[in-house]
Amino acid sequence: MKTSDKTHLFNLELVSKDDLRIEAVGSIDEANAYIGLAKTKIDDERLRKILHDVQVNMFRAGSQVVGGDEKITKADLEELLEIVRRMEGEVEFPRSFIILERDEVSAVLSVARSVVRRAERRVVSLYRNGLVDYTLVEWLNKLSYLLYLMILAVQKGEYEPVEL
Repeated sequence: MKTSDKTHLFNLELVSKDDLRIEAVGSIDEANAYIGLAKTKIDDERLRKILHDVQVNMFRAGSQVVGGDEKITKADLEELLEIVRRMEGEVEFPRSFIILERDEVSAVLSVARSVVRRAERRVVSLYRNGLVDYTLVEWLNKLSYLLYLMILAVQKGEYEPVEL
């Protein structure tokens, strides 16, 4: 393999660019970029602050995946769960399937949510291989749910139902 097909982890281990850890960190980075884009478009200052804090933790998640010292902790998970609990009490849940993407903000949050879900799937594989602990899996799972709640929050109860 040529060197352009490889990259270094934090511990300087040289791995293939299609290594599962690189796939996972790439998905985390991509999700972080979409979260940042959503942050620039959202009007609600509180939601913007939450997204900023999530971005900081995304760097820790990425570090954890590639063997860095930073990682998502139980305290990070508990903090995220508290935000989720608060938001669950604030949003109106739809009674049927809905189109999530009503405007630019909800569309960007929806893309971010989708990419977080991909990152979660990659991290589950890392967990099964003993490369990360389960807290990271849980954190990503709850993050995708938080992004869903944010979509509901910006839609303010005005949903486009899907007729099946």
